[in-house]
Amino acid sequence: MSTSTSFDVPLTPISKTLTQLRVDVGAFIDTATRHPTAQRRAALVDVHHQLRLLGQRVNAALGTPPTRNAPAHEPAEPT
Repeated sequence: MSTSTSFDVPLTPISKTLTQLRVDVGAFIDTATRHPTAQRRAALVDVHHQLRLLGQRVNAALGTPPTRNAPAHEPAEPT
């Protein structure tokens, strides 16, 4: 069994996606602010809810203490 010491999550694509999401949400908010309707307000509430859930998951992960990775091998005992 091998132990991975690298960060396995594709951070660059996630960062790009979040940046694009921020742009998209910003544009949606601007439109909803300029032309408010009940339908846009409901969509904003849904977006807010989804972002809040995402934030809660990230906060929960940040609150978890880091685990210490087991060494790949035990050092040899002195003879």
